[in-house]
Amino acid sequence: MKLWKERLNYSGSQMAQILGLKSSRRWRELVDENKPQGIAPANLFMGVALTILPQKEINRVLEEMREIGAVIDLDAAPDSSELAGDHIS
Repeated sequence: MKLWKERLNYSGSQMAQILGLKSSRRWRELVDENKPQGIAPANLFMGVALTILPQKEINRVLEEMREIGAVIDLDAAPDSSELAGDHIS
């Protein structure tokens, strides 16, 4: 995960945001080598998709998610309550 972060040249906050984590602190916990933990496949899928798919395809998926009731703000700060897919109405 650390190598991926370096390859993307992202900050901890940016990694938290693309992975749908609640805070950059959660990102630091996730990559703490003294306390190995996994990441939910859905979160990893989202992060990878956001970094490799063309924006048009990302928008297509987000629009479909909104159509089924998801409230999404990918520009929200990781510490915000308006995280990506934070809730479905």
